[in-house]
Amino acid sequence: MMKKNIIYSLSAIIIMTGILFTISCDDDKFLERFPLDAPSPEIFFVDEASARMAVTAAHRPWRVPYQSYRRDLVLQLDAGSDDVYHRPARASSIQFADWNFDASHIHPNAYWNMAFQSINHANFAIANIPGLLDRGLSQAQIDPYIAEAHFMRGFSYLFLVSLFGEVPLHDKPRSSFDEFDQPRAPLADIYGQIFADFTLAREKLPERQPAAYTGAPTSAAAAAFLAKAYLYSERWNDAETAARTAISIAEGSGYQLVDDYLSIFSIENEGNPELLYYITFVENDRDFGNNYSIGVLTRANPPQFNHVQGMAGWGYLLPTRDLFDAYEPGDPRRDYTIFYPGTTTWGVYSADQPFTYTHRIFNEAGELEEYERTYTAGTPIEYDYRWSETGMNTRKTRRFMGNVQDGHSCGLDVPVMRMAELYLILAEALAEQGKDEALDWVNKVRARASVDMPPKTAADGTLRDLVRHERRVELALEGHRLYDLFRWRTVKETFGDGTRVKKHFFSDYLTDMDSKYKNPKLDNYPGDLVLFPVPQNEIDRNSQIYTNNPGY
Repeated sequence: MMKKNIIYSLSAIIIMTGILFTISCDDDKFLERFPLDAPSPEIFFVDEASARMAVTAAHRPWRVPYQSYRRDLVLQLDAGSDDVYHRPARASSIQFADWNFDASHIHPNAYWNMAFQSINHANFAIANIPGLLDRGLSQAQIDPYIAEAHFMRGFSYLFLVSLFGEVPLHDKPRSSFDEFDQPRAPLADIYGQIFADFTLAREKLPERQPAAYTGAPTSAAAAAFLAKAYLYSERWNDAETAARTAISIAEGSGYQLVDDYLSIFSIENEGNPELLYYITFVENDRDFGNNYSIGVLTRANPPQFNHVQGMAGWGYLLPTRDLFDAYEPGDPRRDYTIFYPGTTTWGVYSADQPFTYTHRIFNEAGELEEYERTYTAGTPIEYDYRWSETGMNTRKTRRFMGNVQDGHSCGLDVPVMRMAELYLILAEALAEQGKDEALDWVNKVRARASVDMPPKTAADGTLRDLVRHERRVELALEGHRLYDLFRWRTVKETFGDGTRVKKHFFSDYLTDMDSKYKNPKLDNYPGDLVLFPVPQNEIDRNSQIYTNNPGY
């Protein structure tokens, strides 16, 4: 129940804003003092609770729209990478996953709008919370709220520059629509604000948030994102320094690698010490739950097996053979992450009535074989490749949904930053400077108790390749891969002419009739430097933006 408080603050800010909009229009002085398109700070900011509501509003765009972490963000971004194929459903999702979209497409538009809405809310909070000093609050009381608003602004701008490149820079609230007409700022200027935002947040956010606001960012989260921003901007030495500081803050605050890899993503283990930052949702609440979780569940399994996962899934986040092959032999993270043919880990049959299922599999000679298996209570269920368009399904973020009222009401939180990623940020910063210490941090991640993979040495490959490999397999299906391909400028190298990435588990054995399942059709990306397009409606309405990103 604790995490409901911060989420229900979203409702409070919406209601409060609506009340402010209904204030009598007879007061001409009021109309002259403050425009009608925004709430008056003098009326809204009266106590500490109003500061919390203002800051919480900056979280809302990342939780509530269906293109956010609530449903599509992780699914769609991974589907644009070589790790995932998006099950054919909804024309807009198919277009996006196939890179068959332009500047009018719903997903880039939604991402742009979500981020700038968050920035606008953060700027409103940053500018007006200090006025609470006149209401009797102390600097120490208001500092954490101002810092959280800076965190959200930095978070939103890091998202924007990673996917869109140069974007308008808003460092204060705008009082008219004309003021929103701002040109695309140089990356150096945007990153400068991001660094400043995360630095302030690192210094002013608490070590731990009150229990009522579980999920709100902490000093360690801000420190980790500062390191990430330096890494993404290719300031390797600064990234190294910031990552070392972040690790010191995080470990000093009790964050650590969790021994059991799968438990990191379990609803029974939410808020675990590996999670530096995560997006919170409320169980059995259609307004503040998510339907990301049902998007992960297997879809095409026989209905007689639905009791294993609690309901029929949507099966959108489908791993590719390319991701499967990225794991080293014996790496248990492959089994923790992917359901694939040949395993018996999909679930345990628990229905009263026996059920006989005819499985199919390709043998090592590429010949299709069928065999029957009768399932009774307690029998492990073998995964069948026909349950997915890639022959595989996601395991690591799957949960049992039998106690959830519907697929839109899941309370499973979505991880955004983990300690493992922080260690790999430091590893990458070191690797890019040619420092062998990078392998110490790679091996720290590999040494997790439930992973226990042999340490890497310089004889295993270049430092850069070893770090990039570890990022892929450790963070797979968590929405990170496309950011990496963008910033490494390897999208075209990765996909080539659209036939380099194997999609289906049995790609090598499928007939020409099944060719659509062999490879994702990813040859439509715009060029060597791949970014999303600036939304066309932004170009149309913003008099200061004249051109789009290359290829659009």
